[in-house]
Amino acid sequence: MGRVDLRPNNQAVPDGCYLMPRLISNNPVTFRALIPKKLNINGMFAPIRDTCIKDAKAMGKDLENVTKTWKGNKPRIQTEAKLTPSQTPPYPMFHTGFTAAAWPREDTYSSPPTGYWKFRFLNDGTKKRYAVMGTPFAAKTRAGQLKSWVGKGGMVWMKSKKKGQKPMPGIKPRKFTKALATKWAPKFKKDIQAATAKARKQSGHAA
Repeated sequence: MGRVDLRPNNQAVPDGCYLMPRLISNNPVTFRALIPKKLNINGMFAPIRDTCIKDAKAMGKDLENVTKTWKGNKPRIQTEAKLTPSQTPPYPMFHTGFTAAAWPREDTYSSPPTGYWKFRFLNDGTKKRYAVMGTPFAAKTRAGQLKSWVGKGGMVWMKSKKKGQKPMPGIKPRKFTKALATKWAPKFKKDIQAATAKARKQSGHAA
């Protein structure tokens, strides 16, 4: 079949006849393809990555402050900053999770206890206590506080469970990890929001 064009009044133009280009306000109509600007992936991820690393290190610093005045073994503090890729295409271009964390590295139990177990006993508390402390005594840590003090006194001797010696009331839980989460959950959220806004600008596609 031949080509059919329409006149302005919708009248068909006979086959083989062609109309001149239509003009609007005496100017030709121009069409131009808009090619998207290339996405700056490195510039987009850098602020978020740097924020996760910075906050993770600061969290680790808080836990180190808890053991600053401890004597003997201290726990080794582990920090982690992680960006979790999306599980659906296009990956790894987009990430769905941003994590910053800090915790004491776990060690095998020994006697006397390693730094990790000392931290765990204080953090979680115990039901019983066999360590007899000298007087006057003042603990180096306090419940809900991410700090440590000089304290007074220390363990004098250890009661024997085998000999049937009765234990004393347990250690009051300090809840260091809960205090860390309470402090950092809102701050990390705010920091990531600021980093995301910066990432949007650096991506080259900010509105």
